[in-house]
Amino acid sequence: MTQDLFVGRFASRERLDELRTLNVTDILNVSDTPSQLTADDGPFRSVTWIDIEDRTLIPTDIAINAIDTIHRSLTHDGGRVYVHCMAGWNRSPTILWLYLIACGIESDDAARLICANAFDAVPGHSLLVDSNLIATVQTHGRENYLPHERPSAIAAP
Repeated sequence: MTQDLFVGRFASRERLDELRTLNVTDILNVSDTPSQLTADDGPFRSVTWIDIEDRTLIPTDIAINAIDTIHRSLTHDGGRVYVHCMAGWNRSPTILWLYLIACGIESDDAARLICANAFDAVPGHSLLVDSNLIATVQTHGRENYLPHERPSAIAAP
């Protein structure tokens, strides 16, 4: 995705070496299944699970919690964040897309950035977001994330 943001499939034990190679510092699991990895496995600073149901509108408070988690992790001491769900197609790309648009990136540009690196991704999936959620996330981002502390962390590589 970017030099510090990654999106993909479930962070299983089989993917641990890959996450270590990427120097991931924080993992955000947005699937409906608990994480397999712990902070000690990385070692990671955090492994956070925010239960999001697939193909259902993401409640606003859960979306804000997820993007706040990304922002805290990314802006803390050079964070490198891996966001995942089960397949890496809907929920994780959509949460990352919401974060990027909260950071002031145009929705189409954010979608192109994600899809250029995660070919099966559907960022901004129409079953997961609506115009009210998008507007709320954009307002939340303007009020809390901008100007961004690490603009290079959200820029295309």
